[in-house]
Amino acid sequence: MAEALLSASLQVLFQRLASQEFANFILQRKVSQKLLNDLKRKFLVVLNVLNDAEVKQFSNDLVKQWLIQVKDAMYDAEDLLAEIATDALRCQIEAAADPQTGARTHQAWNKFSDRVKAPFATQNMERRVKEMIARLEAIAVEKVGLGLKEGGGKQPPSRSPSTSLVDESFVYGRDDIKEEMVRWLLSDNEDINIVVISIVGMAGVGKTTLAQLLYNHDKVKEHFHMKAWVCVSTEFNLVGITKLILTAIGCQPNRDDSLDMLQHKLKESLVNKKFLLVLDDIWDVESLNWESSERLRAPLMGVVRGSKIVVTSRDESVANTMRSVCTHRLGELSPQHCWSLFEKIAFQDRDPIACCELEPIGRHIVDKCKGLPLAVKSLGYLLHSKFEKREWEDVLDSEIWHLQSGYGTLPSVILSYHHLSPPVKRCFAYCSIFPQDHQFNKEELILLWMAEGLLHPQQNLQERRIEKIGEMYFDELLAKSFFQKSIRGEESCFVMHDLIHELAQHVSGDFCIRVDNGDMVKKVSKKARHFLYFHGNQDHCVAFNKFDAFVKAKSMRTFLDVKPSYWFPPYLLSKRVLQDILPNMRCLRVLSLRGYQIRDLPKSIGNLKHLRYLDLSYSSIKILPESVCCLYNLQTMILRECQDFTKLPSRMGKLINLRYLDLSRCESLKEMSTYGIGQLKNLQRLTHFVVGQKSGSRMEELRELSEIRGTLHISNVKNVVRANDALEANMKGKSQLDELILDWESNRWVIIQQHDATTADILDKLQPHPSLKRLSIINYPGIRFPNWFGDLSVLNNLVSLKLRGCGNCLTLPPVGQLTHLKCLEISSMAKVEHVGSEFNGIAFFQSLEKLSFEDMPNWEKWLCCGELFPRLQKLSMRACPKLTGKLPEYLLSLEELQIHGCPHLLMASVTVPASIN
Repeated sequence: MAEALLSASLQVLFQRLASQEFANFILQRKVSQKLLNDLKRKFLVVLNVLNDAEVKQFSNDLVKQWLIQVKDAMYDAEDLLAEIATDALRCQIEAAADPQTGARTHQAWNKFSDRVKAPFATQNMERRVKEMIARLEAIAVEKVGLGLKEGGGKQPPSRSPSTSLVDESFVYGRDDIKEEMVRWLLSDNEDINIVVISIVGMAGVGKTTLAQLLYNHDKVKEHFHMKAWVCVSTEFNLVGITKLILTAIGCQPNRDDSLDMLQHKLKESLVNKKFLLVLDDIWDVESLNWESSERLRAPLMGVVRGSKIVVTSRDESVANTMRSVCTHRLGELSPQHCWSLFEKIAFQDRDPIACCELEPIGRHIVDKCKGLPLAVKSLGYLLHSKFEKREWEDVLDSEIWHLQSGYGTLPSVILSYHHLSPPVKRCFAYCSIFPQDHQFNKEELILLWMAEGLLHPQQNLQERRIEKIGEMYFDELLAKSFFQKSIRGEESCFVMHDLIHELAQHVSGDFCIRVDNGDMVKKVSKKARHFLYFHGNQDHCVAFNKFDAFVKAKSMRTFLDVKPSYWFPPYLLSKRVLQDILPNMRCLRVLSLRGYQIRDLPKSIGNLKHLRYLDLSYSSIKILPESVCCLYNLQTMILRECQDFTKLPSRMGKLINLRYLDLSRCESLKEMSTYGIGQLKNLQRLTHFVVGQKSGSRMEELRELSEIRGTLHISNVKNVVRANDALEANMKGKSQLDELILDWESNRWVIIQQHDATTADILDKLQPHPSLKRLSIINYPGIRFPNWFGDLSVLNNLVSLKLRGCGNCLTLPPVGQLTHLKCLEISSMAKVEHVGSEFNGIAFFQSLEKLSFEDMPNWEKWLCCGELFPRLQKLSMRACPKLTGKLPEYLLSLEELQIHGCPHLLMASVTVPASIN
């Protein structure tokens, strides 16, 4: 781990030391460059033996403790040099007078920022550098006594990560037990309504994979009316499990429901239903007893006979407690099945001749995996990227196979970790901060890695965005089975296997602290840098005394907060935490106060000059203090779903490193910053832009933001006065945008009635780049759509189009000729009376799969000609009271048809598949 930390992080630090800009700043402050060079040399002495220490840490606790010392010193060195770099950045920003507001305003700003910045003390910095050199000298002496060798623990050459993702269908040797268990699941011969079957086996043997195969089996899907998958893991919490079951069957529980209310709700939902419940990964035997097992069964007694519960666990006593009628002890795979799995992964797309040479080595490696599919897969993905016989022999002969780490971590998993590239190791170790079985979002994790300084461009990747490098690291961990897709959450959610999570905890050492279920933090190690607070279901109020131990935790870098749900208020946080604890964490990089009912932040937030990530989403925050604009290192600011948020700080342009600004669904925000959004040239994501009436929040602020990507929602377009103002936004130049929402009125209940000759010109000048995939036009008051709506050269890549509240338009645009359009939603267009050939275009919607019309009060005729909609799967017609005539006749691909509030519509002549819903 330390090797990974230093190889990646110190390279960046050394680059800073060598830069001309940094050297000039040091020279101005009369700081000795010789001292900084000495610091670099001392680190290099330690760095030479880190590969050897990396291997030996799993078998020698003294080596592991030595690595912890090295990592602790590295953290302090990073903080020290980051202070110098931040002070240099501050001087650079504040030296440039603002030509728009004049020198007097600039002087006032400098005076204000002086109150929130820590002074640069040359003597103090020199003293700290000398102390760091002394620490490293002591660490270097200890390496001799530990027998660490230079160049040991040979590091493999770095290769680009594979792009193939984990495929859980690669299952071998489980056909018999799968078919046996499917037959049991489909049987209704039991005397009681619901029975339990258990799958028991050691970690990594494939219990969860087998349960997933059963859960997703076609016959099982058809047999049960309802299914629910619950990952239990760390604690058998009856309230939490009941809530998860309710959510899985589509019955959203209320935040404050008692267990009694939850169980009654569950019982009512399951009456006369055949129900399948999977309880995956029960291993906390202490929290599971006969009483909790029986109370879990109570609301399930009303289900139809034949309902089943499948339990997976490492511990057979769990099966006994759950009163399993049958327990399947899942054993290791046979050597042949192990080889088939390994061969499928490691030799995919390989030259057959090369495979013959590597096969004998591969078979010996598979034998060492002891029949565990997780181990086989882990090494298969590792060796898939290695082509030389020598590289395979290095894995076979590695001393890691002989380690007895005492942590239960498989040597094969350790080997896979050891062969990760150094920066990827560090990103993986950071994930130990999450609770076991925690679902994490890919984009959010990459933003956290970026804030922690874990993403560094490599020499051959200098031109790549830093977020893209994070994606490469993430995909490597996913491809090599360190991450796996969650079957419980959204497509972008991922989890870590228990054994992988244990490995992450081992290599991260004492530097991560996690507190679960509202426990009090009793003691904080001086080495601790990362903290996560995980709320329990009943932990709604965080008092000051829970975090009292953090008063002296001045080196903390991460303060994360994870809750079971962010939707149900209130989560309360003591003001003393904000005022007395957080301001003292001067090294803080990541601060998440997501979901708390806090209305403002103290001005002292500006003292957190290293802060790179600030998450206030789902909170009650109303405004941010101006001191936030002193956070010159800030990269990510998340204010998603802050319904009461009204105002950004006026000097946002000072945040020159800001890359991600999420203002999604901030319904009360009426203006952007009066100075600055247009100055944020590094901005990659801007989710919401409010067109204001002041000069600082007009459309021209978007002109220079050519790198923004993802979704951009522009609201209050009604405030655009001239067509040239819209042209200034340069929407044609935003080639990275995937989705654009143009909203003339931010109040969703208001439909703008007024329009003039410039209205259509304004929309015309907002023509997007041809790469756009999704477009929404909301409350547009013009009477016609611009010509580019039907222009293939402009909207050739468009897959989704929504037209809502365009109440003055007389006709629909010719979008039928957009050859890639798959989803079209049209609603609240009161003046449309006829729809015909002007809508169909020349391609007849050849790719459209989903079409929806809603709230069309004056629509009378739909003139359909030709074979429209050859691929249409879902058609919805709602609230079209005057519509008469027929639907399109030949809808041979239709799967779902919804008609409501269309009393005069004739459907007798529609030709649809027999299986339509």
